[in-house]
Amino acid sequence: MLPYVTLFGHTLSTYSVLAILGFLAGLLLVVLASPRFGLNRDDSVYLYVFSFAGVLVGAKLLSLLPLLPQMAADLPMLWTGEWERFVRTYLTSGMVYYGGLAGAVVGAWLTARYFSLRLSDFFPVLVPAIPLFHAFGRVGCFCAGCCYGVEAPEPWGISFTHAVAGPNGIPLLPVQLWESGAELVIFAILLWYAGRTKVRERLLPAYVLLYAPTRFVLEFFRGDPARRLYGPLSTSQWLSLAAVAAALWLLYRRKNHEYSK
Repeated sequence: MLPYVTLFGHTLSTYSVLAILGFLAGLLLVVLASPRFGLNRDDSVYLYVFSFAGVLVGAKLLSLLPLLPQMAADLPMLWTGEWERFVRTYLTSGMVYYGGLAGAVVGAWLTARYFSLRLSDFFPVLVPAIPLFHAFGRVGCFCAGCCYGVEAPEPWGISFTHAVAGPNGIPLLPVQLWESGAELVIFAILLWYAGRTKVRERLLPAYVLLYAPTRFVLEFFRGDPARRLYGPLSTSQWLSLAAVAAALWLLYRRKNHEYSK
């Protein structure tokens, strides 16, 4: 694997580089596609950038939620000379995707409110950017060795040699690459659908209904301890079920609204 790359004399984590590339790919999509949907490019960029800020905040907050009791117990580390270990333990690692998705929606909604914009008008460029960015991120996970799959015999499994967040020398299913490929398919479907639906509010539920079942199934093939099982399902599987329910409710609400006109 390739957990680190050297660029311009600086050693950087491959995950960070791919995350930046994913952000830039999404930004390029927003800039190029906005005129096609009659959207102001500047407004689209503002919404995208602040939604991405929401991604970072939401993904981190949800990752910290189950750690709050231990985090509270470790707070004295901040004034006993161990603040660096506290930051390294709780703030520099660990992100939960569904928290990032919720944060993106909140960030975009707040920005739309501030600029007096209708957020759903921008869904044709903002929603397809989500799986596009995520596809890059999952390749980054593969390079780092995190979010890895269960053990599997070769040729189905791939053995890491320089993983920084997973076991080395053990054949593991490349679930990260499977999800990245699925995200690209979802991206293509959403881009096609965005150009054909007149009801732009449907795009966000459509993304959730494409992604959540995919994530639910892929979770069965994950082998990393970060999955955190609660009963028979992982955290992300429970969140996937909740996301599907929310998406179906939004579509039902929209359908009733159309009938009431």
